[in-house]
Parts: sequence; structure tokens; C-alpha cells
Amino acid sequence: MRAVSVAFYGLALGLLAIGLRELLTGFEENRCSMTYMFEYPEYRRVSLPRRVTRLYPAYGLYLYGEGVYAQETRSLKLSGAPVLFLPGNAGSHKQARSLGSVALRKAENVEGGLHFNVFTVDFNEELVALYGGSLLRQTHFLHESIKAVLRLYKV
Repeated sequence: MRAVSVAFYGLALGLLAIGLRELLTGFEENRCSMTYMFEYPEYRRVSLPRRVTRLYPAYGLYLYGEGVYAQETRSLKLSGAPVLFLPGNAGSHKQARSLGSVALRKAENVEGGLHFNVFTVDFNEELVALYGGSLLRQTHFLHESIKAVLRLYKV
């Protein structure tokens, strides 16, 4: 029995030593590239039906914009292709800034006026990874948000 205990603790100590060595010497280069904004970001709240805001008071739907584009879309008369950004577990709707800013910069260089209207959903940074009730509530709100976005594009 004593030999088994010594073997177990020896193995645990060996794994701890390997882990510490990897932690202290195993650095890799950060290959992420930072996105930069050229103008102040704005998140314009999109109005939803009263029933939806009553059922989901903590949630919201926003249109991302910055600079001149944000001013042009104040009236929500949109002509681009809709993109809906969904934050993950405990994520913020403001994470859409990277996607929205890059999409705006790319659209400036494209002829023909093709651009994206980036919408984002605010789930109030809820933790939903392990609880299906919150996830179901978010799914229902998302369904209503998609309908609201599509209504903005009706002719």
C-alpha cells in the first residue's frame, strides 16, 4: 500500500513539475492583430414591439455605426446587407465593434455601394453556458430581433 502512495505522489509531483516548466517557458507569439477605429463607435437602439420589450426588459437590439455612417443611419433607412452579431456566453453587444469597424472600412474601398449594416443583440452579459432556461429566453428574443431587422428592409 505504501508503494502505491509513493508512486501516486511521485507521478503527481512529476506532472506538476512538467506543468510549471510549460507555464514558465512555453510562451508562444501572440498572432492576433488589433483592429483600430477611426471614429467614435455608436450603438443605436432599434425599437422593438412593446410586447417584446415587456417580455425581455433586460435585452436590446442595436445597430452599430461610427462617424458619418452613424449619422446617415439615424433614421434607420438602411440599404446594406444586414449582419446580426451574437455575443457568446456572458459576452457584450459592444464586441461587434471589431466586425462593424472593419466592415465599414472595407466598404469604403468597394465600388457599387455594397456595405453591411451590423446589428448586435444585447443579452445583458448573461451567463447561459450551463442553463437552458436563459438560453431559451435568448433564443426567443433573437427570433423577435430577426423579425424586427427584416421589417427595416421592407420596401
